[in-house]
Amino acid sequence: MLPIARSSARPLARGLAAAASSPALFAARPKFTLVTAFARPKSTMADQTIVYTKEAPFPLGPYSQAVKTPTAIYCSGQIPLTADGTLIEGTIAEKTRKCCENLDAVLKQAGSSLPRVVKTTIFISDMDHFAEMNGEYEKFFSHKPARSCVAVKTLPKGVDVEIEAIALP
Repeated sequence: MLPIARSSARPLARGLAAAASSPALFAARPKFTLVTAFARPKSTMADQTIVYTKEAPFPLGPYSQAVKTPTAIYCSGQIPLTADGTLIEGTIAEKTRKCCENLDAVLKQAGSSLPRVVKTTIFISDMDHFAEMNGEYEKFFSHKPARSCVAVKTLPKGVDVEIEAIALP
């Protein structure tokens, strides 16, 4: 890069400042118009429905099993609990199966199903569980929705796996 002498840089800067404040420059600027064809549809609380089924465990905190909107169903994370609140003991595969069964029950209540899931997020307590969890998971999600899987330090009730999902209505 060539050095610019101080004496030549100041007149250049003054010239640019003068050009920027010129009315002719403002007149030449293109005018922008908001294109409403791509605007996001306005959503209201009336468009949202809380989903609850007795076929899946009752939420452990101040949240719902799912929220249904006109365009998507957002399912809260499901852990390996029976509908009556009993923790599933056993292998990661058995625990993963129960999470998926709970998601299936919630989605059916919302008028959807597992094949309509477009995104899942899986939380596991240890990446050593990944292969076994994955083997059971693919039995329920053979259509291969988008997915994230992360290992976390602790999950609710000390479980080893939790799965949440987004599905089409």
